[in-house]
Amino acid sequence: MFRFLNKRLCVVLLCTLAPAASQPSGHVAASGVIRTVSTQTPQGDFVEGQLDWTDGVLIVTGEGVAPESITNPVQARLLGFRAAKVTAYRKLLEVVGGVQVDARTTVSMSMVASDTVRATVEGLVRGATVVPGSRRQEDGLYLLDLQLRLLDGLAAAVLPDSMSSLDAVPAELPVSDSLIVFVPDEPYTGLIIDARGTSLQPSLSPRIIDETGRVIYSATHVDRQYALSTGVVGYERDLPAAVINARIGGENSHPKVVTAIRADGLYNSDVVVSRDAGTRVKMADSEGDFLTECRVIFVIGPRPEAIIDTALTLLDTLMGTVPSDSLAADSLGTVPTMTDSLGFN
Repeated sequence: MFRFLNKRLCVVLLCTLAPAASQPSGHVAASGVIRTVSTQTPQGDFVEGQLDWTDGVLIVTGEGVAPESITNPVQARLLGFRAAKVTAYRKLLEVVGGVQVDARTTVSMSMVASDTVRATVEGLVRGATVVPGSRRQEDGLYLLDLQLRLLDGLAAAVLPDSMSSLDAVPAELPVSDSLIVFVPDEPYTGLIIDARGTSLQPSLSPRIIDETGRVIYSATHVDRQYALSTGVVGYERDLPAAVINARIGGENSHPKVVTAIRADGLYNSDVVVSRDAGTRVKMADSEGDFLTECRVIFVIGPRPEAIIDTALTLLDTLMGTVPSDSLAADSLGTVPTMTDSLGFN
């Protein structure tokens, strides 16, 4: 009961006090984690698209003009949008190459390394669809948006194969680790990594590693079907949205929440947590079995105002601590605070 009440109050306070995020323009959904992907063509031109990592869709805008010899407005419109569509397909093939696969690889690198990947990506681009309602005219130009979904086809082409045997939690943990682990009142339904304030950038195949280099989570340790259909991780830009995300249980979620130390890798798409937090995640997964099903969300963006941290502290003060008989404390006999019972580290 205490855990449920605490989580709902946390969500209410965070929703009330969190600063409003800026709303991006364009046809990409404004609620997601959105990044601009740009690349340079062989001719030296720069092209870009908008990648919504929350919805997993890449969108580019194509521009076209009707031939001057066409005077019929209906025919001019038809040819103008046809030219815009051809331009959009060309741009999409270039832009998709700039999508990050992992901390050291982009899609274009994978295409160079494998003819099979190249053929697959080119086929997926040809199958991209026009965003409904995106056809428009501006200053004599015909414009439309073309969209390509990242999951399934593209993910299948570039994600690594899963390991034949999952990286299980060791049967016996070092004494230094076992002292700081306690059993929650109920299994966790998923994992939230709060990476706000770090330089973390989204990718298709990120990893969670601890400060000693131990891999806590990666695409090779999950069920591949989940990785292809839902993505290795989900991305949100605020904690309240992540807490109630359907990926980790929706309104009935009980997430393990861990704060990231920093981002790592050439493209800053791996997240680093403390050794303590890494051990806690491993032990929580042994009870909830959420990592295999990719029930993981990264919260990224600027660090929230200090008032939110103050609100959480005030909440703990008002609610007090969980009675010692309501949770199993660690071997040192300490009693977790209310935020501990939610999995905050």
